[in-house]
Amino acid sequence: MTIVGEFELIRDLLEKVNPAADTHAGTGVAQGRGVWLGAGDDAAVVDGRRLVMSTDLSVEDVHFRRSWVTFAEVGERAVTGAASDLAAMAAAPVAVLISLAVAPEEAQAVLSQLGDGIKAALSELGVPLVGGDLTASPGPIIIDVTVVGEAEEPVTRSGARVGDELWVTGVLGASAGAVRAWRDGGEPAPSLRAAFVRPTARVKEARWLVDRTQVRAMIDLSDGLAGDARHLAAASDVRIVLDLRLIPAHPDLPEEDAPALAMSGGEDYELCFVSPPGVIGPCVDDFRERFGIELTRVGQVEEGTGVVVVGAPEGQNELPMGFDHFSARKGSC
Repeated sequence: MTIVGEFELIRDLLEKVNPAADTHAGTGVAQGRGVWLGAGDDAAVVDGRRLVMSTDLSVEDVHFRRSWVTFAEVGERAVTGAASDLAAMAAAPVAVLISLAVAPEEAQAVLSQLGDGIKAALSELGVPLVGGDLTASPGPIIIDVTVVGEAEEPVTRSGARVGDELWVTGVLGASAGAVRAWRDGGEPAPSLRAAFVRPTARVKEARWLVDRTQVRAMIDLSDGLAGDARHLAAASDVRIVLDLRLIPAHPDLPEEDAPALAMSGGEDYELCFVSPPGVIGPCVDDFRERFGIELTRVGQVEEGTGVVVVGAPEGQNELPMGFDHFSARKGSC
C-alpha cells in the first residue's frame, strides 16, 4: 500500500475544492471576495470590515457514522454546519479553514471523498478554502471547520426584549428523526436523511430578514429549539415561552415523536430569532415566495429567566431541553 505524504494530500485537496480561476498574483492559489492571500503561505490574509469567526468540530461516531453517510456528505455537512453560525449573526461568508485528522492508510481515499462534499459546500457559500491543517490520527476521523465572515452590525443573542415575538425558519426535527431511525436499526425516510446529510446554512435568509425587518436577537438551531432558546434567554436576561402547539415539526416525522424531536432534536440549522410584535407577520408571504420555506411564530419573550414550554399534551410536561455533549449519556450518534 502506498501512503501519500501530507503535503501532497493538502495540495490535492486544495486543487479539488478551490476554483482554478481568480488567483492571487504570483501564487496560483485561489482567492475569494475579501481574501487578500489564500492557502499556500504560513497563514491566510483576509480583508474585512467587522470580522465574524466561528469553529465547529465533527467527530466520527459522535456527529456521524460511516455506516450511515458517505464521506462526501460528511464534508459538506461539516462546512455547512459551521457556516450556520455565520447565518446566526447575519454575516456574509468570506473564507473557510479546515483541519483534519485521519488514519494514514486511508487518508488519500477519505480526503478525496471529503473534498467532493467540501467543494459543494464552498460553492454554495461562494467562498474559498484558505488554509487549515492535516494530521495522522490513530482513532476516529476528526474535522474542524473554521469560518470567517463579515458584517457591519452582527446580530447577537442578547437583544431580546419583554413583549417580543420568537420566530423560526423552516421545519424542525428532521435531522434528529434520521438519527432516531438509524439508532433503531432502520433507514430514515429520504426527506429526513436529506435533512441530516445536506442541511442549509440560512445565510441568505438571515441577511434578508435583517435588511427588511427588525431582528433583535438570533441563533441557529444546532442544539434543539428548547436548548437554543435557553441560550437566547440567558444572553438577553429574559424568559422565553415556547408554545408546543405552534412548533413546525417536519411532516415526515412519526406523529408520536414529532413534538419532542422538533423541540429538542438539534442540528436543524434553521434560524431562531426575536422581533418586536407585529413586524414579521406582514413579511411571511414574501419570505416564503423568496426562499420556499415558512416563517413560524413559536413563542414570546417575558420577564424572568429561562425557558417555559406551554401547550404540551397531558402527561408530556417533561420534554428534553436540548442536546449537550457533556451532560448527555450518549453522543449524537
